This record gives sequence, structure tokens and C-alpha cells, in this order.
Amino acid sequence: MVLLDDRILELLEEEENEYMAPSDIAEDDRIHYSSNHVGRRCKKLAEHGLLLSVGRGVYTITDDGRAYLRGEYNAAEQNDVEVSEESNNSEAEGKDGA
Repeated sequence: MVLLDDRILELLEEEENEYMAPSDIAEDDRIHYSSNHVGRRCKKLAEHGLLLSVGRGVYTITDDGRAYLRGEYNAAEQNDVEVSEESNNSEAEGKDGA
């Protein structure tokens, strides 16, 4: 899990209709990554059950994703998710995907 994963899960939990595409997530002021990078992280979160792909590149947060945000779900123990304390700078990509 990286910081971006937390931000993605938080945005999807805050979203009233609970469905967002990576391009919508990347437009949020708190997200400093390209939509391509956000899409790759959404796919990874979906592979581990924290997001659900509802089709056409749109995702929603799962109950496990909400449990993770509440600190009730240990992603490293549940799904072999690599846990990282990576900073924004080590993974950062520009909004233009550079």
C-alpha cells in the first residue's frame, strides 16, 4: 500500500455516488499523479479486494476498503499486499503522465 492508495480509497468513500473513474480521481486537487498511474493503482486495489471494478474503468470502494480506512483491515495480512511507506516523491508522476 502506498499513500496514493489511501487517497484513492478516501475519495471513493467521500464520493456521494461512490463510483469514480481514474481520470476523475486524478482531477482531485489532493491527487498529484497522472490518470494512468491512478488507473494502475485502482486495478491493483481491485485485485486485492479493496476496490470493485464496475466496468468501463469505473471503480467503487468495497467493505474491505472501508475497513482498511477505519484501521480494521490489515492489507498485508489479508491479501499479500506489499506495504510501503513510500513517499509521494518516489512514485510521483506528473499530471501529464511524464
